[in-house]
Amino acid sequence: MRKIKNFKVNLRVKDISRVVRKLINAVEVSIELEETIQRCSRFYVKFLSPSVVYDTFSKESLPFVYEKDIPPKWVAESIFFVTIGSALEEEYKKNENAFGEHTSKIVSAIAVDVLEQSKNFVQRIISNEAQDENCEVTRAVDIGSKYYEEICKVIPIDKIGVSAEVGTIYPKYSSAGLFYWIPSKKKTKK
Repeated sequence: MRKIKNFKVNLRVKDISRVVRKLINAVEVSIELEETIQRCSRFYVKFLSPSVVYDTFSKESLPFVYEKDIPPKWVAESIFFVTIGSALEEEYKKNENAFGEHTSKIVSAIAVDVLEQSKNFVQRIISNEAQDENCEVTRAVDIGSKYYEEICKVIPIDKIGVSAEVGTIYPKYSSAGLFYWIPSKKKTKK
């Protein structure tokens, strides 16, 4: 089991703006809203504490079988839980209109962006580990909520402040997934 807590992410304001634009169903974001998104991002970034816990299991020692998107010839899987913590949501609830009428949408977009960056971060780490074993990893496969209890038996999610209850994980902005390991194709010399 490996745990990484409070790693740094850089908020991508353009990506956050794109998500906000979709959430408010607008063709373009006004200059005022763009500035609000930037101010909101600078304020809330200090309340983000992304963390991940993961472990890799060989095909023979799997704690459970998740049969979605299984590639042929896989040899292992890495199961992970990632969260951005609960401080963002707690700070938002203190003043839900701190940045105007779209504050909730901006905060949601920030959380989604950071959670996505956190998944990408863990994928890079696991990819490096897989390369050391002459393997590649697949794209992340989200694990359904009905498997949370089984995963909790083998991955100590409490180490990053996550809990699972009746098919729901807390804090709100948390996610579970896995990567399959596939042996790398050998390059032939000409």
